[in-house]
Amino acid sequence: MDLQALLSGMVAVIAPVLAVAALGFGWARAKLPYDSAFITTFAINVSTPSLVFSALTRLPLGGDQVWTMTVAAVACMALPGLVALPMLLAARIPWRVYVPALSFPNSGNLGLPICLFAFGEQGLSLGVMFFAAMAICQFTLGPALASGRINLKQLATTPVLYGVALALTFQLTETAVPLWIANTTGLLGDCAVPLMLFSLGVALARLRFGGTARALVLSALRILLGAAAGFGVSWAMELEGMMRGVVVLQSSMPVAVFNYLWALRYDNSPEEVAAMVLGSTVLAFLALPLLLLAVL
Repeated sequence: MDLQALLSGMVAVIAPVLAVAALGFGWARAKLPYDSAFITTFAINVSTPSLVFSALTRLPLGGDQVWTMTVAAVACMALPGLVALPMLLAARIPWRVYVPALSFPNSGNLGLPICLFAFGEQGLSLGVMFFAAMAICQFTLGPALASGRINLKQLATTPVLYGVALALTFQLTETAVPLWIANTTGLLGDCAVPLMLFSLGVALARLRFGGTARALVLSALRILLGAAAGFGVSWAMELEGMMRGVVVLQSSMPVAVFNYLWALRYDNSPEEVAAMVLGSTVLAFLALPLLLLAVL
């Protein structure tokens, strides 16, 4: 691929992501009507599970791919937290606040659109598998770390997990999805990516910094540890091509917005987590051209 084609490809990936997120940011700043409760509920319970089901059933994916992406996602989540934990303890920084933020990347709102624009439908399907495994961990370990207790009810009421289970049932039994179900979930799933990006922009516009200096340092650490984990896991698992690219991109994403929501719910220094969401998102956009250069 020559330089002009590579630059054109990167712009094609980055521009739509920035444009839709910026639209949400500007929408919130302009104080235009936005029912965040409805949008969030619809995205979590309807459009995202539909996207997961549609993406996993639309293209032929073997059981080996599902297993590989699941292992890669868990490893990419665990490694940054394990590396950061002794550093936080040595610096006497409250680890329960920062380990979740350093461990869980924004593989949904930001990662899925980037995988789609970078690698097309096949890349989206692989990204969805990564996101699904990460969502299971985030909806169990995330609240547990923030609150100090495990909430199995939270996991049992996570619609994305049922979308994954149902899609894998169809795939692994080689059962054809009825056309009306495929069309319905495809239509609803198509709403998910723009809603995720728009909602990300709105969320960023509403967050406020707190503890700026430390948050910026830890934001940079999130991007560096995530990228290192992505490349390291890809090397250890001998991943190549599109699968390697998806793992690296998903692992390198900034702090997930859900980390802020858990911190807010359990009063676990939400201002500092919000600062990390903002800081790491800005840094991720700056680092994205280099990441795309490495994987495209």
